[in-house]
Amino acid sequence: MERILIVEDDLFFREVFSDLLKEEGYEVESAATADEAFDLLHRLDYHLVVVDLVLEDDSGLDVLEKVKQIDPAIEVIIVTGHANIETAIYALKHGARDYLVKPINHDEFKHTVSLCIEQRRLLDENLELKGLVNLYQVSQSIANCLEQDRLYTLVVDSLAKELGVSRSIGYFFEECLYAIRELRGFSEEAGNRLGEWIMGQFRPTEEKTGSFMLLNNILGDAPQHLAESGELRDVRDALVLLVRSRGQVHGVVILCNDPGSDLPEAINYKNLTFLLDQSSLAFENAARYASARNLINVDELTGLFNYRYLEVSMDREVKRAERYGTNLSVIFLDIDQFKEINDTYGHLIGSKVLKEVGKLLKASVREIDTVIRYGGDEYTVLLVETGLETAAGVAERIRRSIERHRFLASEGQNIRITASLGYACYPEDTKSKVELIELADQAMYRGKASGKNVVFSVAKTRK
Repeated sequence: MERILIVEDDLFFREVFSDLLKEEGYEVESAATADEAFDLLHRLDYHLVVVDLVLEDDSGLDVLEKVKQIDPAIEVIIVTGHANIETAIYALKHGARDYLVKPINHDEFKHTVSLCIEQRRLLDENLELKGLVNLYQVSQSIANCLEQDRLYTLVVDSLAKELGVSRSIGYFFEECLYAIRELRGFSEEAGNRLGEWIMGQFRPTEEKTGSFMLLNNILGDAPQHLAESGELRDVRDALVLLVRSRGQVHGVVILCNDPGSDLPEAINYKNLTFLLDQSSLAFENAARYASARNLINVDELTGLFNYRYLEVSMDREVKRAERYGTNLSVIFLDIDQFKEINDTYGHLIGSKVLKEVGKLLKASVREIDTVIRYGGDEYTVLLVETGLETAAGVAERIRRSIERHRFLASEGQNIRITASLGYACYPEDTKSKVELIELADQAMYRGKASGKNVVFSVAKTRK
């Protein structure tokens, strides 16, 4: 019987959690303090610890770290009455299986615990297998990885190593299509040709229930130019593994026989299934982590990115412009005399106007561009692969759209506003990321000083 420890200083929740889990047949013990919990953890073996974020004598995050020091295999669920994105991210990065916010739906709580116990049960079953120590270490590397790009490499390499082959192709679903993200033992051209043949001929992504497809003589019906290709001539068999995430096929890993060899006769499907299960959980955690990170960078009022994201996006886009020799333009926008809107109509109406401005900005640029609410009534727009002339046109289009728009017309307000905009371009105006932002900001303020409702360039500020 699985043993679970509840660490909760609130008697009500301690009893609720205990009763719910005892109903499911678990052996449950509880502690009101961290000290009581550590005493129990050193005396007894537990499969799962459910700990409140805030305890009288310690932090739930400290308990998480100490539990993982005692036994990394113990699963930990953090519960709290105070949702905090930064804390959730910290907990997930340091080994928590989940992060639940009170009041907790009883069915959701039971389901989350069941998943954790199932995860631990998989581990216990695999402890009996030869070479499990290495398998466990690999699986932990996968399970603890929260970066999708890194996961692609870990998943493909771990599956190939477990099967004992060196040639592999990893397809993963991204931006509405399956694309090769990992390739081992083939040139890019040969890997693409073989992968396209297998994906098109055998359609592994349409598999509804299974996780494996063992394909023999895979090039038997292939076109002659493919079957007789130098690199692919000795490709005979392949094991196709499906990585699922949230019920969908998220990845297709194709493992091929090594040159001059067949696929191993004894395939340890149990170990491969274990790695696939870990991979599925890891991709789900990575998606949740990415979602949490995005929430940190999103302005709650407008739904646009906030000032925190400006540094991240500027760093990325300047590096891209440097690498490919392209332009990057930055527009700073400030609503003219916005204080009058708040004074006249109230802050609630003012907030709605700010939200509507954000929608206008999004509609005025491309999907690849980035719109940021910098703060208050200021916005920043990053225009990728855009030079001075085009940036001037975009800025003027934004200025006109705001000037002509009747804000909150659907609510009978018909509010009219204007905005002042300044823009700067990389590399024409500067090659410095920091200076690019400062120059656009200075141009905007020069525009406001000159009379408002204008578009101002860096060149004008230097005259």
